[in-house]
Amino acid sequence: MFGILGVFGVGVSIIIVAIGGGFSGPGPSILHPSTAADLWTVGQGIKQGTVLNYSLTSIGSRSSLINALVSMNFVQDTGSAWKVNFDIHNDSVAKNGSVMLAKQQLTNVGSIDTSFKPYYEPVESSVLSIRDIAREPKYLAIGAPWDSIFVAFSSIPIRVTNHETLHTTAGTFDAFTLSYTIGSKTSKMFITHQIPLPVRAEVYDSDGRLQYQYELVGKRLL
Repeated sequence: MFGILGVFGVGVSIIIVAIGGGFSGPGPSILHPSTAADLWTVGQGIKQGTVLNYSLTSIGSRSSLINALVSMNFVQDTGSAWKVNFDIHNDSVAKNGSVMLAKQQLTNVGSIDTSFKPYYEPVESSVLSIRDIAREPKYLAIGAPWDSIFVAFSSIPIRVTNHETLHTTAGTFDAFTLSYTIGSKTSKMFITHQIPLPVRAEVYDSDGRLQYQYELVGKRLL
């Protein structure tokens, strides 16, 4: 009897891992459940000297940025946080500043210089907005649920919907597509185990207007 219960217990645990959270599609199954190796965390793998460069268009924030180049240089490890130097510029903007970001989730630590804040906010609401979706480690597996958004009293799931090879000017990545659809527009973010933030994104607001888009254009990973 104990042997039978033991086998049954193992079977139940596998099913929970495979379908827990509403996995759907050709992703995790009873025979091939997701494992810890499939988990992705915001900021994973960052080391002192890591540099991420993004092309960014952010619309609708208090200070929009059009066709800007954003450089994030993780220059100092303070133990629990990173000192990150930001350089933001396009044809009309040239601004740099430093922000302390917690190692866990890359959330802001302390205050941000008031003269730099209007330029940092479009980056925070675009490239760094993944912090609001992945508040804890999430599975990179087709069908894995990440979060939900609410529009007109409706809950819209944000899930991993595809797995593909993504080609960018920063390199070629084994990426997973995180997406959700509102009306006729599908917002997408492309995430890979190789990079601590999304590689590419195109996100629309509830009215179908572009909210922001960005793509990794350069990197230095130590």
